[in-house]
Amino acid sequence: MLENSNDELPDLDEVPVSAGISIADEGGTFTEHDIEAADALQNPATGRAIATATAGIGVLHGARLLVGMIAQPLIANRLGIQWQADVYAVSSELVRSIWTVFEKVINPTLLPNFIHALADEGEERAWGLASTAMWLMMLALLVVTPIVFLTMPFIVDIYSPGAQGPERALTIELSRVLLAGLFFLSISSLTYVILNGYKRFASAALGDTLWKVGIAGAAAIAVGTKMGFRATLYILTWGFVIGSFFKLLPHLIALRSKWKHLQFKIDWHDPLVKKMLWLAVPLLLGIVVSESRGVFLFRLADSSGIDVPGSRAALKFSKLIGDNLIQIFPYALSIGIFPYLADMARSRDRQPFTDTLMSALRVCIFVFGPLMAILIAVRYDLLSAVWQSGKFTQEDVFVLSLPFVAYSLGLIAFACESILNQTFYAMTNAWTPTIIGLITTVVWVVMAWAGVEYGAAAGLGLAGIAIAESFAKSLKCVLLWALLRRHLGDTHVKENLLFCLKVLIGSLIAALIAWLVTHNLAPTEEIASVKDKIRILLAVMAGGLSGVLVYVALGYYSGMREVRQLIEFTGKVRRRFARG
Repeated sequence: MLENSNDELPDLDEVPVSAGISIADEGGTFTEHDIEAADALQNPATGRAIATATAGIGVLHGARLLVGMIAQPLIANRLGIQWQADVYAVSSELVRSIWTVFEKVINPTLLPNFIHALADEGEERAWGLASTAMWLMMLALLVVTPIVFLTMPFIVDIYSPGAQGPERALTIELSRVLLAGLFFLSISSLTYVILNGYKRFASAALGDTLWKVGIAGAAAIAVGTKMGFRATLYILTWGFVIGSFFKLLPHLIALRSKWKHLQFKIDWHDPLVKKMLWLAVPLLLGIVVSESRGVFLFRLADSSGIDVPGSRAALKFSKLIGDNLIQIFPYALSIGIFPYLADMARSRDRQPFTDTLMSALRVCIFVFGPLMAILIAVRYDLLSAVWQSGKFTQEDVFVLSLPFVAYSLGLIAFACESILNQTFYAMTNAWTPTIIGLITTVVWVVMAWAGVEYGAAAGLGLAGIAIAESFAKSLKCVLLWALLRRHLGDTHVKENLLFCLKVLIGSLIAALIAWLVTHNLAPTEEIASVKDKIRILLAVMAGGLSGVLVYVALGYYSGMREVRQLIEFTGKVRRRFARG
């Protein structure tokens, strides 16, 4: 869908990124003089390449989704939403938060510079940069890990101020064990970026799936042997660590022919290293704010006004379905599209850049509009089918339902945020998403606090936290778009507003159909056996599929081009399989 155009982006090679100067600051807007655009980017094959990359990543993230959706209900089966569930939720989140710092810094800082060096100066140059990044990460891990290990009691008290006695001691113990997986997770973030630089997306994404397999395998053993609370927590912890090793392993294998380029030095004088480090400054600020918000969320959910023993686990479970859907598609799309956006930005191709961005946003709205509506419509049956078993009761399902609705309302924003962030990163402008993130975090904190303070008595505390996050993400997307708009070409406003109206109407009709089908097929009695669970799951699947089919049919007859593209893509896949 990329169209030929002489509109151009400013040359990123001539734009300093020091002190967070953005493209807009340097040139006011995208320049518009006639130069020859890069042939590869003017080729319609670029759009197909993005689609292929997204599909490949999506398949593996789909496998990850499937494994994750097997693992989490198994964990809930053994832990419910009791305080032991909070022990695992807090300890695993604590280690994930530290890993997130490495992951979110290395991707947008290293990838565009690695791509630039690889394309213009060759592999040795690109690997010089990657080698410096790797040794810097190793040094950071050598410093951070022992400090975190020694100060773990203090850190746990920050995350869980209400934890006392056995809960606090067990959280500290398991968090320290989980630190063993931090090394593998952090290095895998760097190898992930290198593989994406070579556009080997499938090999990069495979590791995520294997990580989930480790956790799911541990949870399956716990359920199969009917382990108690403590034994379950230990086996889940080691499943996490072993899975983190298997996350890195396929990356090491996929890069086996490239390791010869690894250089055993840190080149502080490399201009690309300096550029990467300058980009890291606003990212680190944004990550600190983001992770502080996560800590605040855990503390807020631990409020004495929320009468749920495993309140942090309940929030995690209520968000899990939506999170996995985001991971399987928008996250995959943002990974697949980023190298192409970076190439277009570097080659100053304004209209193709705009068309690629708009197509990605349209696809997110097209997919998550009906999903949001359908998930809300069938929420009780869906949550019962996924979670209710073992120590997870029907009452626990009702606890999840309100925050689940609140999180679902933000699905479109969660999907579009990753695309908008990647667009700014492709332009080597990391400050704008950071500053907007700071502003919306303040909004979230105020709303979440008010939700717990005034809603907890009515049982709305967890829902208040969730709706605050959905609103803050939606506001962030609006602000990012407003700041990005002046740097884009023709965005076809009327056409896209009409598209959004069609999605809204189609989504409401799809939700109604899904509810009617599910309501008539799902058993009304409480789930008492695996057979009951399968029956209600099949009813939800039938209702959801019916709603989606109606939505697609409405989209086809109303002329949505995304439906036509979906049909064409499905036909190509079918013909390819038919040819063997």
